Amino acid sequence: MMDRRSFVALGGLTAAGALGAAPLMPVAAAKPHGSPHSEPDWNALRRSVEGTVLLPDDEGYELAHGTYIKRYDAIRPAAVVQASRTEDISETVRFAQQYGVRAVARSGGHSFGGYSTGPGIVVDLSPMNRTTLADGLVHTQAGTKLVDLQQTLLAHGVTISGGMCPTVGISGLTLGGGFGMAGRRHGLTSDRLTSVRVVLADGRIVTCDRNRHPDLFWALRGGGCGSFGFVSDFTFEPFRADDPTVFELHWPWSRAAEVLPAWQHWAPDAPDDLSSGMFVRTPGPAIEPQLYAFGQWAGIPAELDRQLDRFTALVGHEPVKVVRRTMSYWAAVMHWAGCSEFTGSQCHGEGQTPDGKLPRFEYALTKSSFFDDVMTPKAVETLTRAFTAPGSGAQLRGLEFHAFGGAYNRPQPNTTAFVHRRQRFLLQYLAQVPVDAPEEHKQDVTRWAQRLHSSMLPWASGESYQNYTDPDLRDWQRAYYGRNYGQLARIKHRYDPERFFDFPQAIGR
Repeated sequence: MMDRRSFVALGGLTAAGALGAAPLMPVAAAKPHGSPHSEPDWNALRRSVEGTVLLPDDEGYELAHGTYIKRYDAIRPAAVVQASRTEDISETVRFAQQYGVRAVARSGGHSFGGYSTGPGIVVDLSPMNRTTLADGLVHTQAGTKLVDLQQTLLAHGVTISGGMCPTVGISGLTLGGGFGMAGRRHGLTSDRLTSVRVVLADGRIVTCDRNRHPDLFWALRGGGCGSFGFVSDFTFEPFRADDPTVFELHWPWSRAAEVLPAWQHWAPDAPDDLSSGMFVRTPGPAIEPQLYAFGQWAGIPAELDRQLDRFTALVGHEPVKVVRRTMSYWAAVMHWAGCSEFTGSQCHGEGQTPDGKLPRFEYALTKSSFFDDVMTPKAVETLTRAFTAPGSGAQLRGLEFHAFGGAYNRPQPNTTAFVHRRQRFLLQYLAQVPVDAPEEHKQDVTRWAQRLHSSMLPWASGESYQNYTDPDLRDWQRAYYGRNYGQLARIKHRYDPERFFDFPQAIGR
């Protein structure tokens, strides 16, 4: 069975996202509004926090300053604050306000536009990674990686909806929505959220839920990461982790015209117990793409056959390979993470744990489009032709489809800030070249991704996934947030009127 990390052998494009084409220096690095301030007293900050404050000349800074994405290694923050408690975040925000230094938070370091770094202060939440169960609820800190969250919860036989990339932080995933292999049955990660603890722009620490700061709670469930405050803690409602059945169905690329529309007819209308996606991938423009459907079934294993038979009938051709296997929930988590042969500790980025084995992302691009209807034959033809267009260098290319419907679509679009409740499926466009590739190769793969995305706009719904941050996206306010954007902007003004939390795609721009 091909695991998902085999799909991303050049460094890790995953369903948690890849990197948009952004300028090297994020706008978020600019100083807050107001008059110039004196030179920061870093020793004062060290005295006020329990965590570690690392400056560029300090031991440990080189490992701490980078994100999970090699593309942004040249950005060197003035300081990295490795927070150990919520009060450390609060003290750092107050310090940044006092000295006029921009601060950004980093959970998993997978910000696709480079928004979790900058030349100011990076608040590194990764030391805050504790998860506990109490009174039937999950309490987890903002720096927790998904693989660690799942390992802790599954030891108790429960879990929450989560993504498939093991190194993503729970904070970024949740604040932008969060989908994965349990979502069509149990909803988005943010749909299971019951309360959030957040540090506001003035340093205050507040807890918000449906009764306390309900407007902020609404905004934080899908309103994107970093616009309203630095979240330190989440509380979720879990569900029982029954053994799932995972599957793959492979077809030759020559069947793409039949397979892609068949999957689009089938997967979004399947029973809620079925979550499914489609992969198209090639390690280079001149190499025939691989094409296969994948997914997870939460019902009785024998009933999956009937669902797969229906899909095959819609295609009109038998797959060349079928794999299905019932396994423990933990085994499924590790399978989708590409970590089937690893321990939980090994299923981390190199340097994140003493034995972490997963490589960091290279020079990667991602764009996305939601679709509210099945692609026409013309759309499929356009997609396949643009996908295989010539290009230079070692370009890893991919398309990743994810079915919506089910529990994703039951809420109204304004129930939370996550507006994409009437979409049929999400299509992510992926590309990657080595970070040390010639500049012409990087430019070429960027143009390829832009042309591919643009070619599908006539058939797409106009919406895009906010967790696949695309700095080139025009009218991102409407694409990410739709009619919810006006309310988000009003909440932003209420809680952060001076725009301390600011970056190129922050709410209110």
